[in-house]
Amino acid sequence: MAMLRFRFFQHLLRACALAALVALAGCQSIIGYRGWPLPEHDHTSFHTPAMRIDTVKQFASRADGTNSEDQREYTDQLARQIQIEPDPIVRKEIIRATSQFGTPLAHQILEAGLRDESPMVRIACCEALGRRANVLSVSSLAAVLRDDEETDVRLAATEALGKIKDPTAIAAVAIALDDHDPALQFVGVQSMQSLTGKHYGGDVAAWRQMAAGENPPEPKPVSIAERIRNAARF
Repeated sequence: MAMLRFRFFQHLLRACALAALVALAGCQSIIGYRGWPLPEHDHTSFHTPAMRIDTVKQFASRADGTNSEDQREYTDQLARQIQIEPDPIVRKEIIRATSQFGTPLAHQILEAGLRDESPMVRIACCEALGRRANVLSVSSLAAVLRDDEETDVRLAATEALGKIKDPTAIAAVAIALDDHDPALQFVGVQSMQSLTGKHYGGDVAAWRQMAAGENPPEPKPVSIAERIRNAARF
């Protein structure tokens, strides 16, 4: 009987210890959300990534593109959250939400995200900066294109530069044209076409001249009849 009582108390102590750990973990997870102006979800021991994404989407729905006080407060909360968010999928959603705000801090968050440890977050930042098409982002995107170790991120930076209609963006895209990766060269050509309105096709050398400030002659357009004649030779 004494042995049974001893085992009972052992199990009881273990259960109490486990409950304490769960409660502590729950408190730690809630701390990061205490400052959010949105109502919390139903109280549970943990905030799951899906819950956090849902909250971030609620933030995005409140964006109106202005620089008003409430908009600055929302982006301030997003800035705080992305600094403590461990899940890259949630951080990507925070970037997408942030991109819809028109505050100066929103732009800073997007540029800071270019240095995130997750490639998917860096890609999301490139895409967001491309949509905003702010000339102030050219140098940051050019640094990503030049230095990032992930090809997909560099491709996203090249595409983003192609949406910023400024001569500095043309010079930055030249980094892609000089790369040995054909995928980067291809996207670089597309970006150059978008930026300049010129048509050199796949002539990378001509695009390099264009990026260097030269103005090589565009190839003469080939008529449909000439294309048929050329095809008939084979």
